[in-house]
Amino acid sequence: MPVYNQARDLPDLIRRCKDCMPVDLLYIVDNGSTDGSSEMIASSGFEHVRLDRNYGIGYALRLGAERALELKYDVVVNIAGNGKMLPSEMHRILAPISDGAADYVTGSRFLDGGAYPNLPLFRRVSIPLVVNTLVYVLFRRKLTDATNGYRAFRTKLLFDPEIEWKATWLYRYQFEYYLYAKALKLGYTCLEVPTSMIYPPDKKNYSKMTPIVSWWHMLESWVLVGLGLR
Repeated sequence: MPVYNQARDLPDLIRRCKDCMPVDLLYIVDNGSTDGSSEMIASSGFEHVRLDRNYGIGYALRLGAERALELKYDVVVNIAGNGKMLPSEMHRILAPISDGAADYVTGSRFLDGGAYPNLPLFRRVSIPLVVNTLVYVLFRRKLTDATNGYRAFRTKLLFDPEIEWKATWLYRYQFEYYLYAKALKLGYTCLEVPTSMIYPPDKKNYSKMTPIVSWWHMLESWVLVGLGLR
């Protein structure tokens, strides 16, 4: 769980993680928070690491993957630290992997059984029409929610020499989409499952993304892997 300045959402999120997460270990990467989140994380009882500054969400996810390898885990799950993803739905993400049906699983707010209350109109339009269409053109794979960050994957992907997941260009939003794109490109079994993505009613402070720059970081991996450049 990568976290950066989420003091408003963390108390409830930490409580819900303790109540219903079907995992052995929650590893929180504090990406240099300055708003009191660090103290909440330190007192949560979960394993954590605090970085001296924000190195990017991709770097935080890389640290989580490295920790999973150190502990010899077979599966990694990524969940946002902003409360938009529900810990109570994590079993949906894990089930296809536990059942041997998939190597890589992502949530989808747009599948039947998923939900997206208060989803901003820009995202409601751009995800299906721009991102999903781009993925279909490049990979010939029809996805319903190519930007969803609720995901699980087998750690065997991290041993594939074709997946250069430690590259420094992946430190921002590129990491998670790079791994997804490579999994599709290399023929791993990838599935989507219905999950919820809960946005705040006031639609404020729902994302740390910077317009234009972060949007490109999100699309960059799809484009470069799809064109065979990475």
